[in-house]
Amino acid sequence: MIDKWKMKLKDELVSNIIWSFLAKVFAMVFYFIADVFYARYLGVDVYAEWVFFFSIANMAFHIGWFGINISSKVYIAKIDEREKCFGAAIVVRGLISSVILIIILLLAPRIVGKIGYPKPYENLKTLMTIMGGMVFFNSFTEFFKHFYIGIQEYKRLCAVTFMEYFLYCFFSMVFLLLNRNPINIALGYCAAGIVIMMCNIMLVLKKYNKSLIKEGIRDFRLQGKIVKYAIPLVLTSLGGLVLMEMDTFMLGLFCSKEQVSVYSIAKQLVSKATNVNMAIWTGTVASLAMITKENFIDKKNKFQKVNRLNNLVAAVICVCFLVFGNIAIHAVYGGEYAAAGSILILLIPYYFLYCSFSLYANFLDFMGHAKIRALWFISVIVINFSLNYLLIPKYGATGAAVATIASIIPYTIYCIYDVWKIFKNKAVCFDYL
Repeated sequence: MIDKWKMKLKDELVSNIIWSFLAKVFAMVFYFIADVFYARYLGVDVYAEWVFFFSIANMAFHIGWFGINISSKVYIAKIDEREKCFGAAIVVRGLISSVILIIILLLAPRIVGKIGYPKPYENLKTLMTIMGGMVFFNSFTEFFKHFYIGIQEYKRLCAVTFMEYFLYCFFSMVFLLLNRNPINIALGYCAAGIVIMMCNIMLVLKKYNKSLIKEGIRDFRLQGKIVKYAIPLVLTSLGGLVLMEMDTFMLGLFCSKEQVSVYSIAKQLVSKATNVNMAIWTGTVASLAMITKENFIDKKNKFQKVNRLNNLVAAVICVCFLVFGNIAIHAVYGGEYAAAGSILILLIPYYFLYCSFSLYANFLDFMGHAKIRALWFISVIVINFSLNYLLIPKYGATGAAVATIASIIPYTIYCIYDVWKIFKNKAVCFDYL
Protein backbone atom coordinates (compact mmCIF):
# COMPACT_ATOMS: atom_id res chain seq x y z
CA MET A 1 0.00 0.00 0.00
CA ILE A 2 2.81 2.42 0.93
CA ASP A 3 4.71 1.57 -2.25
CA LYS A 4 1.61 2.24 -4.36
CA TRP A 5 1.09 5.60 -2.60
CA LYS A 6 4.72 6.60 -3.24
CA MET A 7 4.44 5.54 -6.89
CA LYS A 8 1.27 7.62 -7.32
CA LEU A 9 2.96 10.60 -5.66
CA LYS A 10 5.96 10.22 -7.95
CA ASP A 11 3.73 10.03 -11.05
CA GLU A 12 1.87 13.16 -9.95
CA LEU A 13 5.17 14.96 -9.36
CA VAL A 14 6.47 14.09 -12.83
CA SER A 15 3.15 15.03 -14.43
CA ASN A 16 3.06 18.37 -12.61
CA ILE A 17 6.61 19.20 -13.70
CA ILE A 18 5.85 18.28 -17.33
CA TRP A 19 2.71 20.43 -17.52
CA SER A 20 4.42 23.29 -15.71
CA PHE A 21 7.41 23.01 -18.05
CA LEU A 22 5.16 23.10 -21.12
CA ALA A 23 3.51 26.24 -19.76
CA LYS A 24 6.88 27.96 -19.44
CA VAL A 25 7.96 26.79 -22.90
CA PHE A 26 4.83 28.29 -24.44
CA ALA A 27 5.46 31.53 -22.55
CA MET A 28 9.05 31.79 -23.77
CA VAL A 29 8.32 30.86 -27.38
CA PHE A 30 5.44 33.30 -27.90
CA TYR A 31 7.17 36.06 -25.93
CA PHE A 32 10.31 35.90 -28.06
CA ILE A 33 8.40 35.59 -31.34
CA ALA A 34 6.63 38.83 -30.45
CA ASP A 35 9.73 40.56 -29.06
CA VAL A 36 11.88 39.76 -32.11
CA PHE A 37 9.07 41.01 -34.34
CA TYR A 38 8.83 44.27 -32.35
CA ALA A 39 12.61 44.80 -32.49
CA ARG A 40 12.96 44.16 -36.23
CA TYR A 41 9.71 45.85 -37.30
CA LEU A 42 10.05 48.99 -35.17
CA GLY A 43 13.82 49.59 -35.32
CA VAL A 44 16.14 50.50 -32.45
CA ASP A 45 14.63 53.88 -31.48
CA VAL A 46 10.92 53.00 -31.55
CA TYR A 47 11.61 49.59 -30.02
CA ALA A 48 13.42 51.40 -27.19
CA GLU A 49 10.27 53.44 -26.55
CA TRP A 50 8.20 50.26 -26.22
CA VAL A 51 10.85 48.65 -23.98
CA PHE A 52 11.02 51.73 -21.75
CA PHE A 53 7.23 51.84 -21.41
CA PHE A 54 6.97 48.09 -20.83
CA SER A 55 9.48 48.34 -17.99
CA ILE A 56 7.08 50.82 -16.35
CA ALA A 57 4.13 48.54 -17.12
CA ASN A 58 5.92 45.55 -15.59
CA MET A 59 6.53 47.53 -12.42
CA ALA A 60 2.86 48.48 -12.39
CA PHE A 61 1.95 44.78 -12.82
CA HIS A 62 3.82 43.94 -9.61
CA ILE A 63 2.07 46.76 -7.76
CA GLY A 64 -1.29 45.65 -9.16
CA TRP A 65 -0.81 42.10 -7.89
CA PHE A 66 -0.49 43.56 -4.36
CA GLY A 67 0.40 40.16 -2.93
CA ILE A 68 -3.21 38.98 -3.38
CA ASN A 69 -2.41 36.27 -5.95
CA ILE A 70 0.25 34.56 -3.83
CA SER A 71 -1.82 34.90 -0.65
CA SER A 72 -4.82 33.34 -2.41
CA LYS A 73 -2.67 30.49 -3.73
CA VAL A 74 -1.38 29.68 -0.24
CA TYR A 75 -4.87 29.65 1.32
CA ILE A 76 -6.32 27.60 -1.53
CA ALA A 77 -3.50 25.03 -1.14
CA LYS A 78 -4.03 24.72 2.62
CA ILE A 79 -7.82 24.56 3.09
CA ASP A 80 -10.43 22.08 1.86
CA GLU A 81 -13.18 24.50 0.78
CA ARG A 82 -11.35 25.73 -2.29
CA GLU A 83 -14.41 27.11 -4.06
CA LYS A 84 -15.23 29.21 -1.01
CA CYS A 85 -11.65 30.47 -0.89
CA PHE A 86 -11.82 31.27 -4.61
CA GLY A 87 -14.98 33.33 -4.08
CA ALA A 88 -13.38 35.31 -1.26
CA ALA A 89 -10.14 35.81 -3.16
CA ILE A 90 -11.70 37.01 -6.42
CA VAL A 91 -13.66 39.69 -4.56
CA VAL A 92 -10.45 40.99 -3.01
CA ARG A 93 -8.72 40.73 -6.39
CA GLY A 94 -11.44 42.76 -8.08
CA LEU A 95 -11.43 45.51 -5.45
CA ILE A 96 -7.65 45.93 -5.39
CA SER A 97 -7.38 45.85 -9.19
CA SER A 98 -10.10 48.49 -9.55
CA VAL A 99 -8.38 50.80 -7.06
CA ILE A 100 -5.03 50.41 -8.86
CA LEU A 101 -6.72 51.14 -12.20
CA ILE A 102 -8.21 54.39 -10.86
CA ILE A 103 -4.87 55.46 -9.37
CA ILE A 104 -3.06 54.88 -12.67
CA LEU A 105 -5.65 56.84 -14.65
CA LEU A 106 -5.37 59.75 -12.21
CA LEU A 107 -1.56 59.76 -11.91
CA ALA A 108 -0.49 58.97 -15.47
CA PRO A 109 -1.20 62.42 -17.00
CA ARG A 110 0.59 64.11 -14.08
CA ILE A 111 3.87 62.19 -14.21
CA VAL A 112 4.53 61.57 -17.92
CA GLY A 113 6.20 64.94 -18.36
CA LYS A 114 8.81 64.00 -15.76
CA ILE A 115 9.78 60.63 -17.28
CA GLY A 116 10.34 61.34 -20.96
CA TYR A 117 7.21 62.80 -22.59
CA PRO A 118 7.10 64.26 -25.20
CA LYS A 119 10.84 63.86 -25.80
CA PRO A 120 12.32 61.35 -26.34
CA TYR A 121 9.17 59.21 -25.91
CA GLU A 122 6.40 60.88 -27.91
CA ASN A 123 3.77 58.14 -27.39
CA LEU A 124 4.33 57.80 -23.64
CA LYS A 125 1.24 59.77 -22.53
CA THR A 126 -1.18 57.55 -24.44
CA LEU A 127 0.71 54.42 -23.45
CA MET A 128 0.53 55.31 -19.76
CA THR A 129 -3.25 55.70 -19.98
CA ILE A 130 -3.65 52.33 -21.71
CA MET A 131 -1.41 50.84 -19.02
CA GLY A 132 -4.33 51.06 -16.57
CA GLY A 133 -6.22 48.45 -18.57
CA MET A 134 -3.11 46.31 -19.01
CA VAL A 135 -2.53 46.22 -15.25
CA PHE A 136 -6.20 45.47 -14.46
CA PHE A 137 -6.45 42.48 -16.79
CA ASN A 138 -2.94 41.21 -16.03
CA SER A 139 -3.79 41.02 -12.32
CA PHE A 140 -6.67 38.64 -13.11
CA THR A 141 -4.56 36.56 -15.49
CA GLU A 142 -1.97 36.04 -12.77
CA PHE A 143 -4.71 35.37 -10.22
CA PHE A 144 -6.11 32.47 -12.21
CA LYS A 145 -2.63 31.02 -12.77
CA HIS A 146 -1.96 31.07 -9.02
CA PHE A 147 -5.40 29.57 -8.39
CA TYR A 148 -4.59 26.59 -10.60
CA ILE A 149 -1.21 26.16 -8.89
CA GLY A 150 -2.94 26.22 -5.49
CA ILE A 151 -5.35 23.43 -6.47
CA GLN A 152 -2.54 21.65 -8.36
CA GLU A 153 -4.39 21.74 -11.70
CA TYR A 154 -1.28 22.05 -13.83
CA LYS A 155 -3.01 21.15 -17.09
CA ARG A 156 -5.19 24.22 -16.64
CA LEU A 157 -2.16 26.29 -15.70
CA CYS A 158 -0.54 25.20 -18.95
CA ALA A 159 -3.69 26.05 -20.92
CA VAL A 160 -3.99 29.51 -19.36
CA THR A 161 -0.30 30.29 -19.96
CA PHE A 162 -0.56 29.14 -23.58
CA MET A 163 -3.66 31.28 -24.07
CA GLU A 164 -2.05 34.28 -22.37
CA TYR A 165 1.14 34.47 -24.40
CA PHE A 166 -0.41 33.32 -27.67
CA LEU A 167 -3.04 36.06 -27.44
CA TYR A 168 -0.47 38.70 -26.41
CA CYS A 169 1.59 37.71 -29.43
CA PHE A 170 -1.37 37.46 -31.82
CA PHE A 171 -3.25 40.65 -30.92
CA SER A 172 -0.16 42.85 -30.54
CA MET A 173 1.35 41.74 -33.86
CA VAL A 174 -1.96 42.12 -35.74
CA PHE A 175 -2.59 45.57 -34.26
CA LEU A 176 1.02 46.59 -34.95
CA LEU A 177 0.69 45.60 -38.60
CA LEU A 178 -2.33 47.89 -38.84
CA ASN A 179 -0.30 50.82 -37.50
CA ARG A 180 3.45 50.80 -36.78
CA ASN A 181 3.17 52.36 -33.34
CA PRO A 182 3.91 50.93 -29.86
CA ILE A 183 0.44 52.11 -28.77
CA ASN A 184 -1.02 49.25 -30.79
CA ILE A 185 1.08 46.69 -28.90
CA ALA A 186 -0.41 47.96 -25.63
CA LEU A 187 -3.92 47.76 -27.10
CA GLY A 188 -3.17 44.17 -28.11
CA TYR A 189 -2.28 43.34 -24.50
CA CYS A 190 -5.60 44.77 -23.33
CA ALA A 191 -7.57 42.80 -25.91
CA ALA A 192 -5.81 39.59 -24.88
CA GLY A 193 -6.44 40.32 -21.19
CA ILE A 194 -10.19 40.69 -21.74
CA VAL A 195 -10.44 37.34 -23.54
CA ILE A 196 -8.33 35.54 -20.90
CA MET A 197 -10.35 36.90 -17.96
CA MET A 198 -13.74 36.07 -19.48
CA CYS A 199 -12.70 32.54 -20.49
CA ASN A 200 -11.36 31.72 -17.03
CA ILE A 201 -14.38 33.09 -15.18
CA MET A 202 -16.69 30.98 -17.35
CA LEU A 203 -14.48 27.92 -16.86
CA VAL A 204 -14.45 28.21 -13.06
CA LEU A 205 -18.21 28.84 -12.84
CA LYS A 206 -18.86 25.83 -15.06
CA LYS A 207 -16.64 23.39 -13.17
CA TYR A 208 -16.85 24.39 -9.51
CA ASN A 209 -19.68 24.64 -6.96
CA LYS A 210 -21.36 28.02 -7.48
CA SER A 211 -23.04 28.04 -4.06
CA LEU A 212 -19.68 27.63 -2.29
CA ILE A 213 -18.20 30.39 -4.45
CA LYS A 214 -21.08 32.66 -3.39
CA GLU A 215 -20.37 31.80 0.26
CA GLY A 216 -16.80 32.94 -0.23
CA ILE A 217 -17.96 36.16 -1.85
CA ARG A 218 -19.91 36.93 1.34
CA ASP A 219 -17.21 35.67 3.73
CA PHE A 220 -15.59 38.93 4.90
CA ARG A 221 -13.57 37.09 7.55
CA LEU A 222 -11.81 34.91 4.97
CA GLN A 223 -11.30 37.92 2.72
CA GLY A 224 -9.66 39.71 5.65
CA LYS A 225 -7.29 36.78 6.20
CA ILE A 226 -6.26 36.80 2.54
CA VAL A 227 -5.58 40.55 2.68
CA LYS A 228 -3.68 40.24 5.97
CA TYR A 229 -1.32 37.59 4.56
CA ALA A 230 -0.96 39.61 1.35
CA ILE A 231 0.21 42.80 3.08
CA PRO A 232 3.82 41.69 3.73
CA LEU A 233 3.90 40.25 0.22
CA VAL A 234 3.41 43.78 -1.12
CA LEU A 235 7.04 44.41 -0.15
CA THR A 236 8.00 41.34 -2.16
CA SER A 237 6.08 42.71 -5.13
CA LEU A 238 7.85 46.05 -4.80
CA GLY A 239 11.20 44.29 -4.61
CA GLY A 240 10.27 42.21 -7.62
CA LEU A 241 9.44 45.25 -9.70
CA VAL A 242 12.72 46.92 -8.71
CA LEU A 243 14.69 43.80 -9.52
CA MET A 244 12.99 43.13 -12.85
CA GLU A 245 12.54 46.59 -14.35
CA MET A 246 14.15 49.40 -12.38
CA ASP A 247 17.40 49.00 -14.31
CA THR A 248 15.68 49.33 -17.71
CA PHE A 249 13.61 52.27 -16.48
CA MET A 250 16.69 54.13 -15.18
CA LEU A 251 18.59 53.41 -18.38
CA GLY A 252 15.70 55.04 -20.24
CA LEU A 253 16.07 58.14 -18.07
CA PHE A 254 19.85 58.49 -18.09
CA CYS A 255 21.17 56.79 -21.24
CA SER A 256 20.63 56.49 -24.99
CA LYS A 257 17.87 54.51 -26.64
CA GLU A 258 20.48 52.07 -27.95
CA GLN A 259 21.56 51.23 -24.39
CA VAL A 260 17.92 50.66 -23.43
CA SER A 261 17.34 48.33 -26.39
CA VAL A 262 20.42 46.13 -26.02
CA TYR A 263 20.09 45.83 -22.25
CA SER A 264 16.42 44.91 -22.49
CA ILE A 265 17.15 42.09 -24.95
CA ALA A 266 19.84 40.61 -22.70
CA LYS A 267 17.76 41.00 -19.53
CA GLN A 268 14.67 39.46 -21.09
CA LEU A 269 16.63 36.47 -22.39
CA VAL A 270 17.91 35.83 -18.89
CA SER A 271 14.55 36.49 -17.22
CA LYS A 272 12.61 34.24 -19.58
CA ALA A 273 15.20 31.47 -19.18
CA THR A 274 14.23 31.36 -15.50
CA ASN A 275 10.87 29.99 -16.70
CA VAL A 276 12.58 26.67 -17.33
CA ASN A 277 13.65 26.49 -13.69
CA MET A 278 10.29 27.74 -12.44
CA ALA A 279 8.65 24.85 -14.30
CA ILE A 280 10.68 22.45 -12.18
CA TRP A 281 9.57 23.75 -8.81
CA THR A 282 6.18 25.30 -9.63
CA GLY A 283 4.87 21.77 -10.08
CA THR A 284 6.24 20.57 -6.75
CA VAL A 285 6.43 23.30 -4.09
CA ALA A 286 2.64 23.47 -3.59
CA SER A 287 2.70 19.79 -2.64
CA LEU A 288 5.11 20.63 0.21
CA ALA A 289 2.65 23.01 1.87
CA MET A 290 1.72 20.54 4.67
CA ILE A 291 4.67 18.90 6.43
CA THR A 292 3.87 16.44 9.23
CA LYS A 293 5.89 14.02 11.33
CA GLU A 294 4.74 11.15 9.11
CA ASN A 295 5.78 12.73 5.80
CA PHE A 296 8.75 14.85 6.96
CA ILE A 297 11.47 12.64 5.46
CA ASP A 298 9.67 12.29 2.12
CA LYS A 299 9.00 16.02 1.89
CA LYS A 300 12.58 16.92 2.79
CA ASN A 301 13.97 14.47 0.23
CA LYS A 302 11.60 15.81 -2.41
CA PHE A 303 12.74 19.38 -1.77
CA GLN A 304 16.41 18.38 -1.95
CA LYS A 305 15.87 16.54 -5.24
CA VAL A 306 14.08 19.52 -6.75
CA ASN A 307 16.86 21.83 -5.52
CA ARG A 308 19.59 19.68 -7.10
CA LEU A 309 17.69 19.49 -10.39
CA ASN A 310 17.08 23.24 -10.31
CA ASN A 311 20.80 23.96 -9.87
CA LEU A 312 21.81 21.48 -12.57
CA VAL A 313 19.44 22.97 -15.13
CA ALA A 314 20.58 26.49 -14.22
CA ALA A 315 24.24 25.49 -14.71
CA VAL A 316 23.51 23.98 -18.14
CA ILE A 317 21.66 27.10 -19.28
CA CYS A 318 24.52 29.30 -18.02
CA VAL A 319 26.92 27.34 -20.24
CA CYS A 320 24.55 27.74 -23.20
CA PHE A 321 24.40 31.51 -22.66
CA LEU A 322 28.18 31.68 -22.49
CA VAL A 323 28.76 29.61 -25.65
CA PHE A 324 25.80 30.52 -27.87
CA GLY A 325 24.48 33.83 -26.51
CA ASN A 326 26.32 36.21 -28.84
CA ILE A 327 25.63 34.09 -31.92
CA ALA A 328 21.92 33.70 -31.14
CA ILE A 329 21.32 37.42 -30.54
CA HIS A 330 23.08 38.40 -33.76
CA ALA A 331 21.20 35.79 -35.80
CA VAL A 332 17.73 36.38 -34.35
CA TYR A 333 17.57 40.08 -33.48
CA GLY A 334 20.02 41.35 -36.09
CA GLY A 335 23.41 43.04 -36.13
CA GLU A 336 22.12 46.36 -34.80
CA TYR A 337 21.45 44.65 -31.43
CA ALA A 338 24.75 42.72 -31.30
CA ALA A 339 25.99 44.62 -28.23
CA ALA A 340 23.37 42.77 -26.17
CA GLY A 341 25.63 39.70 -26.30
CA SER A 342 28.22 41.12 -23.92
CA ILE A 343 25.50 42.25 -21.50
CA LEU A 344 24.00 38.76 -21.58
CA ILE A 345 27.30 37.25 -20.45
CA LEU A 346 27.53 39.77 -17.61
CA LEU A 347 24.05 38.77 -16.43
CA ILE A 348 24.80 35.03 -16.17
CA PRO A 349 25.48 35.19 -12.37
CA TYR A 350 22.17 37.03 -11.95
CA TYR A 351 20.35 34.22 -13.72
CA PHE A 352 21.87 31.52 -11.50
CA LEU A 353 21.22 33.41 -8.25
CA TYR A 354 17.67 34.28 -9.29
CA CYS A 355 16.84 30.64 -10.02
CA SER A 356 18.26 29.63 -6.66
CA PHE A 357 16.50 32.13 -4.40
CA SER A 358 13.17 31.85 -6.28
CA LEU A 359 12.83 28.18 -5.34
CA TYR A 360 13.66 28.85 -1.69
CA ALA A 361 11.43 31.94 -1.51
CA ASN A 362 8.45 30.10 -2.95
CA PHE A 363 8.86 27.35 -0.37
CA LEU A 364 9.10 29.95 2.43
CA ASP A 365 5.74 31.43 1.39
CA PHE A 366 4.05 28.07 1.87
CA MET A 367 5.75 27.72 5.25
CA GLY A 368 4.20 31.00 6.47
CA HIS A 369 7.47 32.98 6.31
CA ALA A 370 6.22 35.56 3.82
CA LYS A 371 6.46 38.43 6.31
CA ILE A 372 10.11 37.77 7.25
CA ARG A 373 11.06 37.16 3.62
CA ALA A 374 9.39 40.40 2.57
CA LEU A 375 11.37 42.39 5.13
CA TRP A 376 14.60 40.91 3.82
CA PHE A 377 13.54 41.78 0.27
CA ILE A 378 13.85 45.43 1.23
CA SER A 379 17.61 44.96 0.86
CA VAL A 380 17.07 44.18 -2.83
CA ILE A 381 15.16 47.43 -3.31
CA VAL A 382 17.70 49.60 -1.49
CA ILE A 383 20.84 48.07 -3.03
CA ASN A 384 19.44 47.87 -6.55
CA PHE A 385 18.15 51.43 -6.64
CA SER A 386 21.29 52.89 -5.05
CA LEU A 387 23.74 51.08 -7.34
CA ASN A 388 21.66 51.80 -10.44
CA TYR A 389 21.64 55.48 -9.54
CA LEU A 390 25.43 55.47 -9.06
CA LEU A 391 26.50 53.21 -11.94
CA ILE A 392 24.06 53.72 -14.82
CA PRO A 393 24.91 57.39 -15.63
CA LYS A 394 28.60 56.49 -15.93
CA TYR A 395 28.62 52.89 -17.18
CA GLY A 396 25.23 52.51 -18.86
CA ALA A 397 24.02 48.94 -19.45
CA THR A 398 27.16 47.46 -17.88
CA GLY A 399 26.51 49.38 -14.67
CA ALA A 400 22.90 48.19 -14.63
CA ALA A 401 24.04 44.57 -14.92
CA VAL A 402 26.49 44.92 -12.01
CA ALA A 403 23.84 46.60 -9.84
CA THR A 404 21.32 43.87 -10.56
CA ILE A 405 23.71 41.08 -9.59
CA ALA A 406 24.96 42.76 -6.41
CA SER A 407 21.46 43.54 -5.16
CA ILE A 408 20.29 39.92 -4.88
CA ILE A 409 23.31 38.36 -3.14
CA PRO A 410 22.29 39.11 0.51
CA TYR A 411 18.70 38.07 -0.11
CA THR A 412 19.76 34.79 -1.74
CA ILE A 413 21.90 33.94 1.29
CA TYR A 414 18.97 34.67 3.62
CA CYS A 415 16.51 32.45 1.69
CA ILE A 416 18.91 29.50 1.68
CA TYR A 417 19.60 29.90 5.41
CA ASP A 418 15.94 30.22 6.38
CA VAL A 419 14.91 27.08 4.49
CA TRP A 420 17.78 25.16 6.12
CA LYS A 421 16.59 26.43 9.52
CA ILE A 422 12.97 25.34 8.84
CA PHE A 423 14.00 21.76 8.09
CA LYS A 424 16.35 21.68 11.07
CA ASN A 425 13.65 22.96 13.45
CA LYS A 426 11.10 20.48 12.13
CA ALA A 427 13.59 17.65 12.49
CA VAL A 428 14.05 18.61 16.15
CA CYS A 429 10.28 18.93 16.66
CA PHE A 430 9.59 15.53 15.09
CA ASP A 431 12.51 13.83 16.92
CA TYR A 432 14.43 13.07 13.73
CA LEU A 433 17.74 14.33 15.15
